[in-house]
Amino acid sequence: MVDLAPGSARSRWQRSVLGRFPGLGKLTVSSLLSETADEFASVALIWIVLVETGSPALAGLAVLFRRAPEIVSGPLLGAWFDRWSPVKLTAIGFAIRGIAIGGIALLSVAGTFSVPVVLALCLVMGITNPLAKVGTRVITPMLIPRRELQVANGVLTIGDQFPYLVGPVLGGSLAGFIGIWSLFIPAIMCLVATVLVLGVRVNPALAVPASSSPSSSPAPKKNSFVAGFGPLITVPVVRAMMILTVIYFLSYGPLLTAIPVFSEQNLGAGGAGYGAMWSAMGVGALLGLVMVPRLAKYRPAVVNAVGATLWGLILLPLVFVHELPLALVIMFVGGFVWAPYASTEISVIQNAVTSEQYGAVFGARRSVIVASSPTGAALGGLLLEHFTGSQVVALSGLACVLGGALCLCLPSVRAEKPVQPAPAAKPEPEPEPV
Repeated sequence: MVDLAPGSARSRWQRSVLGRFPGLGKLTVSSLLSETADEFASVALIWIVLVETGSPALAGLAVLFRRAPEIVSGPLLGAWFDRWSPVKLTAIGFAIRGIAIGGIALLSVAGTFSVPVVLALCLVMGITNPLAKVGTRVITPMLIPRRELQVANGVLTIGDQFPYLVGPVLGGSLAGFIGIWSLFIPAIMCLVATVLVLGVRVNPALAVPASSSPSSSPAPKKNSFVAGFGPLITVPVVRAMMILTVIYFLSYGPLLTAIPVFSEQNLGAGGAGYGAMWSAMGVGALLGLVMVPRLAKYRPAVVNAVGATLWGLILLPLVFVHELPLALVIMFVGGFVWAPYASTEISVIQNAVTSEQYGAVFGARRSVIVASSPTGAALGGLLLEHFTGSQVVALSGLACVLGGALCLCLPSVRAEKPVQPAPAAKPEPEPEPV
């Protein structure tokens, strides 16, 4: 007989958010596959373009074409989710990503590799990327009651964190081992993700109605480029979160260029140390998601502001570290602290704006994030012209500390209360015997 005692694994699963809402599991796995495929292809494509053309400039251009268009297409395509089926739009995003990656592989296998065609396919992926990135954020409130959104977003964030850990490793190793054939793997992963997400059944009535969000702004005009930016500016807590997010990504960006220099200068570990440090952070970020349910009972905006401050404080001791093992510990702890940030921020936005605005707002948010991180990386490159790697790491940590402290001073951050769970339903009385 199966043990259904309160402490049993099966009982815990049935009480969990995944056990009670099977659609969340499908959405998480589909996102996990698609995002892993995206990270896999990002690394593999650089290698393959280099092998086919011998031009680092063209490899860099392919990456630019796959990312930069989101700055413009994010707000535009995000607004589509407020008009049409978010499940179908997300599936289209996954499918286009898979077909484009597979198309590049076919061109090379057939011996017809063409740089203009490859760049055109990269551009298509860049333009439609928000369909894959924004869709899951719009679908989640249609699957999960409002009181459990933060925990559900934490589960869904596995689909964001895990790909950063395994995608580049798989893409780099397999591209070097089997060459162009490796691109068929992420293409198939995207197509499987498409089938999975099409099986998700949503209930739009679960999404936060306009009347329950008094702090939200009026619903914007559909499909307007600026529609999603309005709430990012006019809703106080969303504005505070976006200020913190911009500071976070601008200060995180310099690490992308500073860590390899730091690994060489301070640790003497070169590329191996560089890879190990990011892997340590990735593992920490994945394990740190266990904190999301525990943090859900605290004021969410305060959780993020404190988290940003702690992340910066944890980063600062790296300046004095000259041993790789200790650097790995610091990066692991930093990743653990950083992990709940995205799911908490997304929950704040979902609870602060109306359901009619989700697509436009998350599309605009995507545009801001895509613009912030590369800007931070470019800033890091400029700083490295005048400072050492450890000094740039210190500046990055200080920026996070100051950004988190600034947000803690904002009344809208302190005023945002956690969503209280609904009281447990009373069991219905058993019918009296006749």
